[in-house]
Amino acid sequence: MRLLIFVTFFLTIIIATGCQEEAPATVKIPPQSAEDHSDENKETPPVEIKEAVVEVEPSQQEAAEHAVQEPPRPPIAEDFQGEPQLSLFPRVGDFRPAEDSDRLPYWNTFIEHLVKVTGVAEDQTSGRRGWVFRSIKSIDSVGFFSPLAVEPQTSYRVSFRLSAELAEGSSAGIGILEFDEFLWIPGQYTEDTFKQHFRGAIEGKRLTGTISGNQSFSFTTGPETRMIHMVLFREGAHDRNSVMFDDIGIEEVKSER
Repeated sequence: MRLLIFVTFFLTIIIATGCQEEAPATVKIPPQSAEDHSDENKETPPVEIKEAVVEVEPSQQEAAEHAVQEPPRPPIAEDFQGEPQLSLFPRVGDFRPAEDSDRLPYWNTFIEHLVKVTGVAEDQTSGRRGWVFRSIKSIDSVGFFSPLAVEPQTSYRVSFRLSAELAEGSSAGIGILEFDEFLWIPGQYTEDTFKQHFRGAIEGKRLTGTISGNQSFSFTTGPETRMIHMVLFREGAHDRNSVMFDDIGIEEVKSER
């Protein structure tokens, strides 16, 4: 089913100020993990969460009504100060389990935990606003991704600001996943869908340690690439420190002739 993933999804769910604690999930933690996630709801980011927005799946009627709309594409600039410019979807691990998988309820629980520690936040010292999230226990790769339509064999430049204090062995940044067509799927792909449309990965910019300041990288799409996922990621050992992404931009790089 082709589903809409436009910026309007940002406005559908707003998490209360301060990432208020929600009722615990009814699904138990996976048996393969000995760690208890109950303390996740008690942790608070180092910056005050003012508001948070996450993506939700639209109804079939909404998708049909907006099927004629064009997908988002560069140039795009997001400073988190006003109306959202990027659609950001939660990402846990590499793939979303299939509908008939026993792992799906556990994966949904991890997504819920990630959403609880995510939002547009304001740094109390600088007044700067950005997209803030942090790791969750038992998962060494979390993040958010934004689907964008692109042209094959075209160069683009990504710029962003990242603030973080990462534990040893952890990293954060922005990477690129390439796909052969724009898929109107408002969420993380299953392994089957991923393998069918995946055309390549670009590491982009991976940073470690204490990070503060502007970052950028350039990349060129492959001959079959029609869509990318621009992935804001945090990988490695779990800790309670947040990462803040701000001033995210992507634009085509015009070749000089």
